[in-house]
Amino acid sequence: MSRPSNALTYDTFILSYGNAQTSFNRHHSTAAVKGCGVKTAMILPRAKLLASYWPVRLKAAIKLHGRLTGYIRGMAFSAQQADEPWITATPRVCLHDVPTTLKAGGLPPHSPVTLSASLIDEKGTEICSCAHYVTDGAGNVDVRTAESVGGSYEGVFPAGLLTTLAPAPHEFQSHRLFRRNTSLPWKIQVSVLNAHQPPGTKAEVMAKVEMERLLMGPGVRRLPVREGRVRGALYLPPGDGPFPGIVDMFGSIGGLMEFRSALLASRGFASLSLAFFDYDDLPNTTENLDLSYFEEAVEVLLAVPEVIPDRCGAVANSRSGDILLSMATLLPAVKAVVGVSCSTIALGSTLIYKGKIFKQGYDMDQITFEKTNRGPWVGSLQQQFTTDNPAMIPVEEADEDTHFLLAVGDDDPWGFQHSLAPFRERMLSHNRHNFETVLYPGTGHIIEPPYNAFNYQSFHRHIPTKEHLTKGIIFQWGGKPHSTCTAQEDFWRRMRTFLMNHVQDESPWYQQYLTQYTPKKPPN
Repeated sequence: MSRPSNALTYDTFILSYGNAQTSFNRHHSTAAVKGCGVKTAMILPRAKLLASYWPVRLKAAIKLHGRLTGYIRGMAFSAQQADEPWITATPRVCLHDVPTTLKAGGLPPHSPVTLSASLIDEKGTEICSCAHYVTDGAGNVDVRTAESVGGSYEGVFPAGLLTTLAPAPHEFQSHRLFRRNTSLPWKIQVSVLNAHQPPGTKAEVMAKVEMERLLMGPGVRRLPVREGRVRGALYLPPGDGPFPGIVDMFGSIGGLMEFRSALLASRGFASLSLAFFDYDDLPNTTENLDLSYFEEAVEVLLAVPEVIPDRCGAVANSRSGDILLSMATLLPAVKAVVGVSCSTIALGSTLIYKGKIFKQGYDMDQITFEKTNRGPWVGSLQQQFTTDNPAMIPVEEADEDTHFLLAVGDDDPWGFQHSLAPFRERMLSHNRHNFETVLYPGTGHIIEPPYNAFNYQSFHRHIPTKEHLTKGIIFQWGGKPHSTCTAQEDFWRRMRTFLMNHVQDESPWYQQYLTQYTPKKPPN
């Protein structure tokens, strides 16, 4: 027996409203759902929250929540007394960065069962994972406490089925799973199967539940950006703002990657997902990068009426790390930068600013690419991360109130973990302490928002070397699923706190706005 059909109404209620446990965090209010681990995407300035008389509106929701909670618990209790197998996901519908608890029951005690997760992505690729469990004495499985004894992972790993999602055995194994259309939720079917089954099996399903995991929270808006040379997509939270603005970039994958911006907007940030090559009418390669393009992108973001106008943050991965650190060094409005496995040296590109060469990039043709025993290629940059490398970005020249957060995994096969020590040394030698560095154990090159599928290897098209420029190769990214998931959970919280502190809370404009804004009285 699967979860009661009216669970959709309950889950939608949770996602949209939360309950009365409303707490004020600095000048923002976040409605949290007691006992469900869900925070709504509804994050508004405190003054406007009071102006909208939100607490009054919650009174009706409180009563409905109480009634529904008792009703659903009663139905769940009745269902769990039945002899038929059942499975629940709590919450079933939520933002993708929210953990989900899976429980199954109505099964024979101390018997082998498989929990299987599956979905079809935008390209029609079948993605799956599975975990082998042994039911307890009551015939139940709770992924928070039960140990998987095989399948896609072993041990206690509550997010294991999500984290280990991978191409089915008959699919291309180096396919990378990510959502391009952020308006589409991930719809993941979780099934209970008899005995221990392999990934992708078509065995008879005893019970199932479908999870819906959203990248865009209720009310989040996506606006295509085509202003001057700037190409991308702007994600805005619900409401009028003002919101802290973020420029969001990925690395040598090219094109436009929007899922992180969608989630950032769902958590209260105005995020500009910025393309800088291989998109629309932008250049096809990164051989020459004009930093004025990124300066223009900052101006476009800060001109948006809903955005705090005097400063912004920026987030970048891997190859675009040199762009990120150059923005922090050259652009006064960029006050907080987050580098994810990012390069601290100009990498394979000539960086140009106002018609002059800012940095001549390291020649990527000097990297020796080697095949691993599992097939994918790696090419370490370890020897290039030194304080005296002329290609290193002069981060010490950034304004004193510009802050840096750099994070990398210690199992990055590309050697980016070796960039942290020279970065720290260079900053401290100039008496600069406005930075944080984090090294995550058991984590590879890819660190994304939590519960994204772990990516051990994938096909990579844009490699700035003469040999691989056009044909691309399969890259290895390193790390272990459980360690990577733990790192991503920590870093997602750390990054959002860092950006909120240095972009919103330290903004003189925003502080003045708070003192001058007079909330309107609620209507009678």
